[in-house]
Amino acid sequence: MTEAKPRRRRGKKRAEPKVAPAEICSVVFCDAHIVVVNKRPGFPVLPSGGHRERSVLKALHAMGLGEVFAVNQLDREASGLVILSRSDEAAKALRWSWRSNLCERQFIAVAQGDITGARGRITLPIGAVKEGGRVRRRVLDLDKGGRPAATRWRLLARGRGMSRLMITLNQGRCHQIRIHLAAIGHPVVNERAYKERDTEMPLSALVDIPDARKRDIRRMPNYQIALHSFRIKLPHPITQTEQLFEAPIPRALLDLMPGAWVVDAT
Repeated sequence: MTEAKPRRRRGKKRAEPKVAPAEICSVVFCDAHIVVVNKRPGFPVLPSGGHRERSVLKALHAMGLGEVFAVNQLDREASGLVILSRSDEAAKALRWSWRSNLCERQFIAVAQGDITGARGRITLPIGAVKEGGRVRRRVLDLDKGGRPAATRWRLLARGRGMSRLMITLNQGRCHQIRIHLAAIGHPVVNERAYKERDTEMPLSALVDIPDARKRDIRRMPNYQIALHSFRIKLPHPITQTEQLFEAPIPRALLDLMPGAWVVDAT
């Protein structure tokens, strides 16, 4: 009689948490051709990784909007406006407008440190390279495969060792704002993917901050970065009339800099 081999225990696949569609995004505008949503931080636009069911696309399906196509992407950790088309015709027209610089996107970002100047333009090329078996995007010279990228920024406020910026993009590369701000030494608050590792002792460990001031220090949840797509201007893909969409700035971004010195917006 042969001895039975012990069975290998297979780890149970974790069930993905259920999230109501309204917790993922809210519809800002919808007609027969496009859908514009305000995405919450922590959720991707398209199903990916551990978010097969918790995505903007799945949320819109659950809302009964049928087949939709993502026109612009937005990082999972970021919040704000995303445009989706409801037909192939609208998708082609929107992508043509995107490539032709007819679309303008504006973001609010809170960056670490006091950025120098009132406004500026970052024009470092961005490309993808393989590092450790994974593809990673970073600043890359044009002769090595990098592609042109331009990020315009304007200072809105300073305070608490941070700078609130308005960022303007026409065309855009994947993770462009995050890569560009990190490259000039002012990464987006809560940035992990592109921030250089800091080996210095944090100031809070060296200075005895009174309890009252400690309570004033705001922190963002791990799933969120201080980047919000708050305005998109573009021609409608069918009527060609100019459309302007806006999404309120999340309180979590404004709370990072209480009592900040607001710069003249002109």
